[in-house]
Amino acid sequence: MYQFGNGLIKCLNCGGKYRGKQLRNHKAYTCSTYQKKGTLACSNFTIKEEEIAHIVSTHLKLKGVRVEGSLGEHVQVIEVRDRGYRIYYKDGTNSVVNDNSSPYGTKFKY
Repeated sequence: MYQFGNGLIKCLNCGGKYRGKQLRNHKAYTCSTYQKKGTLACSNFTIKEEEIAHIVSTHLKLKGVRVEGSLGEHVQVIEVRDRGYRIYYKDGTNSVVNDNSSPYGTKFKY
């Protein structure tokens, strides 16, 4: 089972949804448009589940939120653009994660 279920992660490059898949020894999410149509339709940016889980759990700990159950229950949506993403939480806050190649502009922001 994936913590950030299908449809929770949205690709702002093509409008598609990210879907969970098993890669070798870890779970990850990739754009469904890329999976179906290839590089002409969208870019291949894969996000490891453990990376998102670490960011979400760290952000929730900083806010003093005790997590019981799935981390995905606290997330409203994750928007992916280029090679970065923004996590919107149900409480109205957000986290930004990227490599400075997108308009979000920071490496990590909680």
